[in-house]
Amino acid sequence: MSLVRGLAICLLCWLTAGCSGSPVQPRNAPLTTGVWTGGGACLTVATDTCELTAGCGHGQFPRPTVRADGTFEVEGTYQIEIGPVGIAPAPPALFSGRVEGSTLTLKVVPSGNGLTPASFAMRPAGTLGCPRCL
Repeated sequence: MSLVRGLAICLLCWLTAGCSGSPVQPRNAPLTTGVWTGGGACLTVATDTCELTAGCGHGQFPRPTVRADGTFEVEGTYQIEIGPVGIAPAPPALFSGRVEGSTLTLKVVPSGNGLTPASFAMRPAGTLGCPRCL
């Protein structure tokens, strides 16, 4: 009887150790898909990629993983697309953000063409796409 009881206690301890953490504890998760708008910008988040439109600026980056603290950082590209667009690849840019409740604050730091960093505060806007500069 004591052997069975000892095995039961060991099994209980093993199961308890495997279930550590809280079900409401924040976890790393991909940025929510859909369209986010605000501050003159529009961000479309798809399964694998994100596209930012801000006036005639256009950015692309992989869908980021939002850390438990609500922040993310990912490399992508950003350029101004007005008039004839060159065939050269878009210059690199760093995209970082913070999700707090239903607000996404996105910062873009372009590394080329003398473009200055910009920040946008956005909220979910449904599933319609973002307009492009003409």
